[in-house]
Amino acid sequence: MRYAKPYLKYLYPGLACVVVAALTYSANILAILPTVQLIADKQGLPAWVCQYVNEKRLGLVLTDADIGESARVMKVTNRDDAALKPLHPGDTITHLNGADVTNDSHTLVRKLAWAEDHQPLTLTLQDEKNHRRYEVTISSGRIAFTQRWARLAASWLPQETTTEARMATLRIILAAIFCVGVTGAACRFFSEYLIALTAGRTVLGIRRRMYRRVLSLPLSSFESRGFNDLSSRFIQDSQDIYRGLNFVFGKSLREPLKAVFAFAAALIIDWRITLVTVVVAPLAAVLIRKFGKIIRRANKRLLEGFARMLASLEGALSGIRVVKGYTMEKYERRHLFSVDLQMLKQQLKIERADALSGPLFEVFGATVGIVAILYFANLMFDGRMSFARFATLAACMAAIFDPVRKLSSFYNRVQQANAAVDRVFEVIDMPDERSVQRSTDVLPALGEAIEFRDITFTYPTAEVPAVTNVNLTVRRGERVAFVGPNGSGKTTLLALLMRFYEPQEGGVFVDGRDIRDASISSLRKQISLITQDTVIFADTIACNIAYGNEVFLKRLILRRRHDNRRYRTDEAMQRVVAAAEAAFADEFIREKPGGYEAQVGEHGVTLSGGQKQRIAIARAILRNAPIFIFDEATSQIDAESEQKIHDAVERFLEGRTALIVAHRFSTIMQADRIVVMDRGRIVDSGTHHELNSRCKLYQTLYSTQLLDDSPRSRPAPNQPAPLSS
Repeated sequence: MRYAKPYLKYLYPGLACVVVAALTYSANILAILPTVQLIADKQGLPAWVCQYVNEKRLGLVLTDADIGESARVMKVTNRDDAALKPLHPGDTITHLNGADVTNDSHTLVRKLAWAEDHQPLTLTLQDEKNHRRYEVTISSGRIAFTQRWARLAASWLPQETTTEARMATLRIILAAIFCVGVTGAACRFFSEYLIALTAGRTVLGIRRRMYRRVLSLPLSSFESRGFNDLSSRFIQDSQDIYRGLNFVFGKSLREPLKAVFAFAAALIIDWRITLVTVVVAPLAAVLIRKFGKIIRRANKRLLEGFARMLASLEGALSGIRVVKGYTMEKYERRHLFSVDLQMLKQQLKIERADALSGPLFEVFGATVGIVAILYFANLMFDGRMSFARFATLAACMAAIFDPVRKLSSFYNRVQQANAAVDRVFEVIDMPDERSVQRSTDVLPALGEAIEFRDITFTYPTAEVPAVTNVNLTVRRGERVAFVGPNGSGKTTLLALLMRFYEPQEGGVFVDGRDIRDASISSLRKQISLITQDTVIFADTIACNIAYGNEVFLKRLILRRRHDNRRYRTDEAMQRVVAAAEAAFADEFIREKPGGYEAQVGEHGVTLSGGQKQRIAIARAILRNAPIFIFDEATSQIDAESEQKIHDAVERFLEGRTALIVAHRFSTIMQADRIVVMDRGRIVDSGTHHELNSRCKLYQTLYSTQLLDDSPRSRPAPNQPAPLSS
């Protein structure tokens, strides 16, 4: 509800429309009573309403006599009133307050119904058996709210009992039913639309909050949960929440209100309907809750299976070349089928519970309905209930149990949404990077040096530390290259500088200040990062380069979305092109169809490895940060691209502090100092010549890895490679 709060301006009118729609539902049911009464009885509808008022108000039922006949006492329903005890069924009323009402039953009935509250009424009656006359004085009592409005409505109808008058009354009633139906339909449309709008906006807010939280989670969270599990929570789980909110804001109010209003209508007609409802309601609630628990558990497992399916599918499709190259199509197909089969089992549990709840409630409702109809039919056959009331009560029974049957389905849907809510808010409630941020102070620009002091760090899923007791100082403007075997801790050390992880021991200091005493964003804004696996987004080349400057990126995206508006993108494009030229990427960009507006596809599938890396360097150049972290890619790059990347990095590093994970000899030669790492420790550091003369590990790395990747060990373009002995 906290996420729905900004959209209450849509929800409240929607809920009001739900109430009106439920009222029209019960109003149409109540309309059955006067309609059937008008058709089945010779008595006019106004006279019937007056009879109803007299029965409820005075406890006196008179015969439904035709015009020209005298009114007779048919039944006395309130024998507790001492004034009514002398009255006997069959006695004829001749005078009311001294006025002769012989042969004018309708006038008498109307006068009794329209008497003022607590008005004394003197009735003169003739005993049917002894033919003697006697007087009875009674009080009119106080008229109820519903009786007052029924009396007023009847006064607007034709008062005669002729066929023409009755047809005119029927047309009025049907017109009123039609208007009520149209009003109910309009209110239902607006309620469903406004509630859907509220639910959609609410889920959008939840997704936005979840996305914000996911982007601020530490990298360890992604390693433990996986990207596909998070993707599943964004897609499938949030959609289940949307459907659940639609049910909660809509059916959770509409269906109970329909049942309550139908129940109120039944109470107006006959209070005995309450006995049936009181007995049935607890049993129905138990059944609904039982099915809901089954569905909630099954849906949670289904959502977890959906995440596994996404992981399997993404792994197979992203690695399709390996799958085909190793002829593992059959294995992948069987693996995905087994995941799908587990999902199907959970889905069938949900469908089985859902499918069983509906018929079970229908049988349950039918049983209760049959018992109720038999009871009310017995009252009708004994003359204690009219056919019109019997028909209306039967309709009320159906109107009460139909919403209850739908509520069983509603509760199942809500339980599905609850399972999704658990998973979504599990992500939202996860501790993010800000929870480990000791201060929000801005970190000043690097002035002197970066210091790694007694750093020890172990990954959450590992037993052996990735770096152990590392001490290193990098002076401002110095270029430091890190070399070492795979898994020696080079990339981990740079990740600690970026605060992707927090060390268990020691700390990283900038100009003597612990970076944990400043905000993470102020630290990272001072760094241009190029990762080992070059990251290219599924967008245009211009937007990939502009990713280094948020303001420029927003302008380019807005211009693309709203090409009919004017946005100041000239400066942004000039800076993007300048960065591309500095990275030697402009030449191949202009050769592509669309140039800088060319789409690069998912993961930059339309670009070569060297082109991707030059775009990443252009992005770093555009960011123009004082610290440069370059985790050099290990993918094979042709000699021409390597030389251009070398030249671009060489230009960019002027006046900047650089920390480079080196895999190539050309990169090492750009460094002022080389740090050799092995098994999470710094083995030695110095220049190439110093290390080559004293460090055995460096000598081995140089002869087996670095030298093999140097340009001198490769054939020149368009020349054959030398033959090996």
